[in-house]
Amino acid sequence: MKFLFLTILMLTILGCSPLDEFSALKKLNDAERVWVFAQFNVPEEDGEIESYYYYGEVSKPLYESISSNEIGSGFILMSKVKYWGNDDLIHDYDSKETSGELVFRIEHIATVNLINTPPVAGKGYEQFAEKDSSSENEPAQAASS
Repeated sequence: MKFLFLTILMLTILGCSPLDEFSALKKLNDAERVWVFAQFNVPEEDGEIESYYYYGEVSKPLYESISSNEIGSGFILMSKVKYWGNDDLIHDYDSKETSGELVFRIEHIATVNLINTPPVAGKGYEQFAEKDSSSENEPAQAASS
């Protein structure tokens, strides 16, 4: 796996902007990490674009560099990856076959959003909805009147 990653990395460094590639590589495995929701638009061989939507932890310095447009190419490593299933629930990406980590090219990022809390597998979007404290108190007030 490391040999494949290093081979891809070397081919990329010989590409468009070696400085961006090196900067992204340097920040890839930083110890300080944040949770993000990201959409990747990856070109396919037939000319179509395939979109992928994932939650995952990424290096905070790398996220900050990408979001401020300091880095436009290189790789982004997502760990503890989760994805939306067809059942509108969030699922863990890791399994017997996969490690729960994904690597994408930075230039394939369509959008990346910082999220405050890690997503919980088995739940849907409701886990991110803000709780309305006034509606929670209404039933109690109605019962006491």
